[in-house]
Amino acid sequence: MSYYKNTTQTPNIIFTSLLKSLKDTELRVLLFIIHRTIGQVHPTNANKRMKRAWISQKLFIVACNKSGRAISNAIDSLVTKGYIEVTTIDYTLLDTKVKRRGASRLYFSSRLRLVANPKKASELTCHNPVNKGHTIKLNNTTKSCYNTSQGVQKISDTERYRQIQKSLEHRNQ
Repeated sequence: MSYYKNTTQTPNIIFTSLLKSLKDTELRVLLFIIHRTIGQVHPTNANKRMKRAWISQKLFIVACNKSGRAISNAIDSLVTKGYIEVTTIDYTLLDTKVKRRGASRLYFSSRLRLVANPKKASELTCHNPVNKGHTIKLNNTTKSCYNTSQGVQKISDTERYRQIQKSLEHRNQ
């Protein structure tokens, strides 16, 4: 996977769904963890990025401009939701507040991953394929994922029904 210099590649799920659902402090903490891991070049291998990083409570407070309590609550929430992982230096998982309390060094890593080879924009995709058990309501037009470079074309229900019949005939042969 190629990386741009002086940037932090961010998983798209942050923009597509988490931006709407995470609280302000949770988003700040998550983005800072991503910056300190994916955004940093590995010290021994310049072609790799960090998988986890030691981040102190004080650094979170300064970087996120939030109180220690707000940071702790955000970390707990992100761990509970499964977006980050907190471990010790020897990779012991600290998945509760009680386990994290008193630990000398906490190592943080994002559980969100970058996709190496996303689908090309020109690929046809249909998110709701029609199965044998589906019934079709006959309207004037319906969306189809056939024969168009944009991926969606309006066709009549009758034409769509014929396409489904043809595809089922090909499967059964």
